[in-house]
Amino acid sequence: MRWLFRLIVVLVVLVPVGLIALIVVSIETRPLVPTQMLMSAANIERAKRLVHEQDPRKLESGQIKTVRVNAEELNLVFNHILNRFGPGGAVTTLSENRLNLSATLNLKKFVPESYLNSELEILSDGQGASIEKLKIGQLAIPAPLLRGLSAIGGQYLKQLSRSKNANDMIRVFEIHPQHVEVTYAWEAGIVDAVRNQIISPEDRDKLRHYNKQLAQIIEEHGGQITFANLVEELFSNVHGRSLNGGAEAENGAAIIVLGAYVNGRKLTALVPQASSWITPQRVRLTIHGRHDFVQHFATSAALAVAGGSVVAETIGLVKEIDDADGGSGFSFKDLAADKAGTRFGQTAVESYASAIGLQRNLSRGVNDKMLIPDTSGLEENLADTEFERRYGGIGGAKYKTVVRNIDVLLSNSELYR
Repeated sequence: MRWLFRLIVVLVVLVPVGLIALIVVSIETRPLVPTQMLMSAANIERAKRLVHEQDPRKLESGQIKTVRVNAEELNLVFNHILNRFGPGGAVTTLSENRLNLSATLNLKKFVPESYLNSELEILSDGQGASIEKLKIGQLAIPAPLLRGLSAIGGQYLKQLSRSKNANDMIRVFEIHPQHVEVTYAWEAGIVDAVRNQIISPEDRDKLRHYNKQLAQIIEEHGGQITFANLVEELFSNVHGRSLNGGAEAENGAAIIVLGAYVNGRKLTALVPQASSWITPQRVRLTIHGRHDFVQHFATSAALAVAGGSVVAETIGLVKEIDDADGGSGFSFKDLAADKAGTRFGQTAVESYASAIGLQRNLSRGVNDKMLIPDTSGLEENLADTEFERRYGGIGGAKYKTVVRNIDVLLSNSELYR
């Protein structure tokens, strides 16, 4: 039985020590890439068009498609993905047959002045691609191991989708100094399989539950309900379901349902089965008498839950820049509503303590000023030239002062303290 004792010692002592050592060597005190890089309006618009034009859901299974993206678009995508996990930055560089990605995740929420840096190198031979380098902190993963893991991943996707052709999806993979070009044969089963892995049955049940709860709350009020009261009653139900844990996931599901409802969207993009779910009655909701505030708030909250606070703040800022340039004009009021929604979503899922704390604050009663502080002193409808002249544009000293004042208002709010 001595061998069994030794095995237990290895599992109980050495494995945890090894995991701790792995984390320690991966964390560094300096960022490889500047964190919280804001994405430009032009890049976001290009990415939106790219996603719309190349949306594979429009393809028939087996149909062949070619996609071409440049370094800027890749940067946008990678930064978007990275910021779902926390503040960070990613930079892509391209050369002939080679793609290099450097990324940094800021771990300040856990340890001050700590960063998780990573470097990835992908080589292409025209038909396929291979990962030649992956370095996390000071830990370099051997290339043979990377190729083995890649092969296992391909087999896993094949099993998930139950498709014989899953390994043949990528027909051409070319990396050039100016762009990456991929030709692939679409396999619809893979998307459904991966989506089922991302949106677990438990998550689907949460979304269905809160969609039903939202519909019932509105019906019980005969369609006569304020947004503040809707939030209060919905989160009263959320709190009841969070008493045994999982407050962050419950909050996140409720916020995504709320964001989809406010924007008149169904949840079928996340859960195809949602097409058969109850459709809540449409009512016009307001905060401080404004319907657009509800849209700004709920959308930013959902973005903060799904994509991270950096993504939510960036998209809100881009919207205001677009409005200043030929739209309705730059609005600090709208920006405050965006920031309030972002803070709401961030607080809802940041940790168990913040998630439960938010629920408790909401249970005491909700009013408009709790959600979005008084914006009466903020200007709006500023044309681009006027915004530049009076505030110095984005990054100007007066602009930064107003933004700091908005942040102070939010920090002093009883909901976000």
